[in-house]
Amino acid sequence: MLSSLVSSHPCPHRLSFTLPLRPSRPPLFLHPRPRLCFGACHANQPFNRDSTASLALSQSGPQSRPPLATLKIAIIGFGNYGQFLAKAFSQQGHTVFAHSRTDYSSIATSLDNTTFFKDPHDLCESHPDVVLLCTSILSAEKVLRSIPIQRLRRSTLFADVLSVKEFPRSIFLDLLPPDFDILCTHPMFGPESGKYGWNGLPFVYDKVRIGDSHEREVRCEAFLEIFRKEGCRMIDMSCKEHDEIAAESQFLTHTVGRVLAEMGLRPTRNYSQGYDTLFQLIENTCSDSFELYNGLFMYNKNSTDLLDRIYAAYEEVKKDIRGMVQGILRRRLYGTTGIKELEDRVARCEAFLESFNKEMPEHDENASGIHFVALTIGMILSKLGLKPTSIATKGYETLLKLVEDTSSESFDLYIALFMHIKNSNELLDQLDVSLANVRKTLYGRLHDILRRQLFDQPGINNVYN
Repeated sequence: MLSSLVSSHPCPHRLSFTLPLRPSRPPLFLHPRPRLCFGACHANQPFNRDSTASLALSQSGPQSRPPLATLKIAIIGFGNYGQFLAKAFSQQGHTVFAHSRTDYSSIATSLDNTTFFKDPHDLCESHPDVVLLCTSILSAEKVLRSIPIQRLRRSTLFADVLSVKEFPRSIFLDLLPPDFDILCTHPMFGPESGKYGWNGLPFVYDKVRIGDSHEREVRCEAFLEIFRKEGCRMIDMSCKEHDEIAAESQFLTHTVGRVLAEMGLRPTRNYSQGYDTLFQLIENTCSDSFELYNGLFMYNKNSTDLLDRIYAAYEEVKKDIRGMVQGILRRRLYGTTGIKELEDRVARCEAFLESFNKEMPEHDENASGIHFVALTIGMILSKLGLKPTSIATKGYETLLKLVEDTSSESFDLYIALFMHIKNSNELLDQLDVSLANVRKTLYGRLHDILRRQLFDQPGINNVYN
């Protein structure tokens, strides 16, 4: 067979072989070998083709995939607030994945459709549709950095429920890959204010970055629908506008509540309606952790200015009191104040004072002091020019009601009450010290955190529920 393939050649020392080719098969170069390609579904790696496939599917029309009826929601930070939200999520049929530093396996087991993951890698490999950051404000950045996002689908929706909004928006945009969706939310209620239902309670949200695909839009709306079904008042608002308004509606409310708690006022059977309102405020604000209050101060740039305004308003109230007291003294000493308008006000004040002495000789002194404190807080708040807002919390509505109640009381009556109560100066001093202590604590925490960051000391932002 081989001899038949030998052909003659000019050089007698060389042989040439000619191999027969199949006539039905074209030359090999017309059939290039296919390249070997690797793909990874449901991963956040650069070679992921899953998002491209999802995009192609969604572009074929909204009928190509049914709307998302239920979601897989991962709650990172399963403390009191995370558990509070998980109950509503699971009751609506959504699947909840939970993770925290503390082991809440037993609590997760008691809820429907809820699984607790001790290892965040295992949680992320379950591919949740939504990752909900539910930590304290102070620990949010560290917790976000600790999430193994490379194990998530890169189309995952990230959301938060922090009480400030510009801060989480910033860290989401800085730390998350551009393929991830971002939704900043603030349910303006908690386990205490929402224990009887969420109907009518404000829920603020900002769609910071939602992909163009139909699938992503449906998923985002499915998450918001949870709160709509519970009856929340849905408010679409930018993170910047939220923080500007929330400085008053939240930080002011917490400040007043904690200042009054610092004074140690005790309830009495004869307390006024104004103090009844304040006592509710103390209970509501102090049921939240100090870390929440500290976070509102640190991560809302409008809070420092508001704290200064509170101080200025209080100093103005004290100045008004001193002016009236001096006017009364001049009238007593010289028979006149020398100023007609002040003369009339002092006369009305003395009439109120005489009425108090006749009608309340045995009045509960503690109740009188409480009434005076309530009026003082109302006077301070009225100088801040508070106005109703679209995202008012129950606490802020309490402050607005207090201003309304005290505005019906004339300043002359307030001064008469100041003169009538034996320990009114002591109460003002208590209020002064309490306000100073709260401010000192806030700035002390700020100083401590800054030192830890500058000198890399352990302990900063190392706890989340």
